Amino acid sequence: MLTDESLDFARAHITAFYDTDFYPKPFEYGAFWYFWDEVKEHLKKAKPAELFVGPPKAIAWPKARGGYRVVHQLEPLDAIVYVALTHSVAEQIAEARMGPEVACSYRMSVDESSFFGEGSGFNLYRARCEHLSGEYRYVLSTDISDFYNQIYLHRVGNAIESATGDRNAGLQIEQFITRLNNKASQGIPIGPAPSVVLAEAVMIDVDQHIQSMGLDHVRYVDDIRIFADSRKELERCLEDLVIYLHENHRLNVVGDKTSIKRTSEFLHDELKNHYQLEKLEILHDIEVTNPYSAHVEDDYDEDDEGEEDGEARDPGEVLLDALTRVRKFGMVDLAVIRAIIRRAKAKRIEDIAELLLREIEFFAPAANDVVLYLARLSDFQLLGFLPMFIDGCAHGRYDRQCVRIWMEWLFSHRSVLLSDRTIQKFIKTKGSVVAQATAAITTRNLAWAKSAKGKILSHASWDRRSYLHALSVLSGDELNKFIPTLLKHSAMTPTDLWVAKWIAKGRPEPKLPDIFMDNEIPF
Repeated sequence: MLTDESLDFARAHITAFYDTDFYPKPFEYGAFWYFWDEVKEHLKKAKPAELFVGPPKAIAWPKARGGYRVVHQLEPLDAIVYVALTHSVAEQIAEARMGPEVACSYRMSVDESSFFGEGSGFNLYRARCEHLSGEYRYVLSTDISDFYNQIYLHRVGNAIESATGDRNAGLQIEQFITRLNNKASQGIPIGPAPSVVLAEAVMIDVDQHIQSMGLDHVRYVDDIRIFADSRKELERCLEDLVIYLHENHRLNVVGDKTSIKRTSEFLHDELKNHYQLEKLEILHDIEVTNPYSAHVEDDYDEDDEGEEDGEARDPGEVLLDALTRVRKFGMVDLAVIRAIIRRAKAKRIEDIAELLLREIEFFAPAANDVVLYLARLSDFQLLGFLPMFIDGCAHGRYDRQCVRIWMEWLFSHRSVLLSDRTIQKFIKTKGSVVAQATAAITTRNLAWAKSAKGKILSHASWDRRSYLHALSVLSGDELNKFIPTLLKHSAMTPTDLWVAKWIAKGRPEPKLPDIFMDNEIPF
């Protein structure tokens, strides 16, 4: 399943987008892309059981409406394998799904770098709900409890086999995720795009089962809406669906999110209430683009802004007004917040930065987008917010895991921020080894880099490679004496060796095809 085509897609996908929605992109990919031919040969020759480096990182990430979920970042080499394995079955899964009028979420159209060339599908989901509400009197709303974490991996394998006709494909992906889970048979990683593809595969037979009951329905990931003219018919459908999910997937529905309503009530409560209408107005004002398009940054044009009283409004004013209105909702609407932030990021508009920093605890569920936006600003722009950064460090506003990993990433890459002692202390006392090593490289801290030499072999995985990364600060002569000895050590993994050789060469930039673009911030 690991071919030149699937592996090259993995490189293009991770370069153009991300390896997970929730963490900064690791520096190790620079080494992989530079030694790409070696990496590919290594992966193609590996036995299936050898396609695993180590357990993913995991942190608690706040949900938009309260509570937390555990999100993941795979070891970089594992992330490449996960994307490549999924790429090999994605098109067949897409063909096996029900049409977009039913399975609305994340319509798969695999191109050079994306699984979802046709976007997230949420607007289609909304339109179908409105259309069916006009045809029927009642609607059953339900969703699946803790969906990604509750998916049984054997069902993933079965779903892939059913879609592809290839038992080996399903088995290999099932066994790979089982290794990621430390042999647990339940749950797929939350964050990587391949998990969305596999989750959609798991839901294929659920859509078919609902259709077999003769009822119209729409589904967005695990949110299901079923329509009928009879409340009793929907009650029978719900009972049948609960049994089917339990017996065939060991999944359960969320009790307080399950209801049967008149469609008129449903339209008012979920689609046409004051909040939803204002949300649509905000999205219209900023003309949101498809966030899964590789060219999202290029779609923005200041000339497209609306007009008020015959004069074009300032883009910064429009975005700040939109964000202020969203803040007054009192709850985090990720779709709208991300749309606003990505618009500001595209043109480096600083107007919304003060509100985001002042209210960072409220915007924590969107911490990744907030910090990627801040990273797009110039050093001069960031200096204007230095007092707010200092205040956030001093008063613990960045202590939540999701905020900390992103703020330490920003701080450790920007010398203009590392010049402040409070921020230095934040990195030293609260920052990860990854952030400390990056800060040492950014500030050319020879003392930290020299001390890292003695810590490499006593650490493993992410920390080991971070200490290796810090050696970039050392002189060529010192590197030439130290790295060859390190390369001979039996404890060094293939990833360690590629990183060490890359550093010895001075961390050269890989030559990538023109189709690649990095939506993160190159420093």
